[in-house]
Amino acid sequence: MKKMKTTPNKLLENSKKIWFICLLMAQGCFITYLIFGYALTGITTGLSGWSRLNNTAYVASDPTGNLMYATHVLLAVVMIIGGSLQLIPALRAKYPTFHRYNGRVFVLLACTISIAGMYLMIVRGTVGNLLMHSLTMFGGGMVILSSILAVLAARKRNINSHKIWAIRLYLAANGVLFFRLMIFAWFLTFGSLGVDTATFTGPTVLAVSICSYVMPLLIAELVRYMRAKHLIR
Repeated sequence: MKKMKTTPNKLLENSKKIWFICLLMAQGCFITYLIFGYALTGITTGLSGWSRLNNTAYVASDPTGNLMYATHVLLAVVMIIGGSLQLIPALRAKYPTFHRYNGRVFVLLACTISIAGMYLMIVRGTVGNLLMHSLTMFGGGMVILSSILAVLAARKRNINSHKIWAIRLYLAANGVLFFRLMIFAWFLTFGSLGVDTATFTGPTVLAVSICSYVMPLLIAELVRYMRAKHLIR
């Protein structure tokens, strides 16, 4: 019986496909939550109904903050879908015009959502401590920086640099989703171990924050380094 030869490159490609499929499934669940949790609630009960989901989501005396929160949450639906479409090679090859315009929309939405999120964190505050807030701000800053450099590289027709910054942008833009997935999985498996539920701080929350906003970028850099050293293709 002939044995199937599995190379490191094949394992990497298969793992990327599995990762992307799992991420699409998670994004589908997150989009459903945003639509039914925020969009539908906003239509049926008004924005004040968002307070049931997040006690800082709606403040009657702060219309600017409410607009920022609506922007941060509702535009994420379009951004998530558009961002994932950018990563499909067949779509990029067959519909290059769509790829360009969808990329512009993705960049605009990602930056808008990040700016709105950072504004809310500074003005309204949120649970957690300063270190956790700093990691979240790092994620937002990385979105804006990656957006600028990805666009500049595309305009200069530097496709390799464009891909590198586009991947960084995609990972940074999904940082909140990664955080929700990991913290939800932790609570399902270990309960509130390592979490102060009153302040939403503790070693678990800090570790999940690092794994959500920093680790995906480090893993992407490791893969890029290995490719540069011809360890993988």
